[in-house]
Amino acid sequence: MKDTAILITLALVCLAGHAAGNSILTCHSCEGAQCQRSSLHKEQKCVDSLDYCVTVFAEAEVLFKGCSLEIPNALRARSPDSHSIHKCNTDRCNTVGSAKHACIQCDSSKVMAAGIMSLGTFLNLLYSVKDSNCDQNAAALEAARCAAPTAPNSYCYVKTSGSTTLRGCATTESDQQSCLGDANCLLCSPGDIWNCNAVNISATTTLGNRFTRFLR
Repeated sequence: MKDTAILITLALVCLAGHAAGNSILTCHSCEGAQCQRSSLHKEQKCVDSLDYCVTVFAEAEVLFKGCSLEIPNALRARSPDSHSIHKCNTDRCNTVGSAKHACIQCDSSKVMAAGIMSLGTFLNLLYSVKDSNCDQNAAALEAARCAAPTAPNSYCYVKTSGSTTLRGCATTESDQQSCLGDANCLLCSPGDIWNCNAVNISATTTLGNRFTRFLR
């Protein structure tokens, strides 16, 4: 009887572990123009325990967020590549942008965040390490994925304020307009030039002006 009870207990533990490992995910959800609404915070619960969360892109623009089994047929018929879709398998994990549109993200006056930095905001802060390269040696830093944009495109920025240099992602229209209105801020497209915001704008003002005019 004791052995039987032990076997039943072990079986229940195994079943519980299997169920936990195949739990139903909840994903951020949007489609088409809805994905450009920064105020929209919809979610959807997947119907299959083997399903996962996705974000589908056209270049930097977000076309769809949700469960993979819910991808519209028109998008599913496209030829996917590593830059056009992001897949992940934890709750609400489909928050990042295209891997092709990564930016250097740092603040020369503070510590470097091991996470995602939008204009003036640190997200997903995991740990801190003194960032000595941000000001004059940003090319030595590794670009990181940005948050999924709510603007039609995703840009990188580099901004100087006094003796401080800021580098990061401009993924909302307000971020982009703020930078365009600042003479000490440069926007550039990582889809065109990898690590584009590694440039030192205090020493290459002409480059900064050229990019600013282009993005207007």
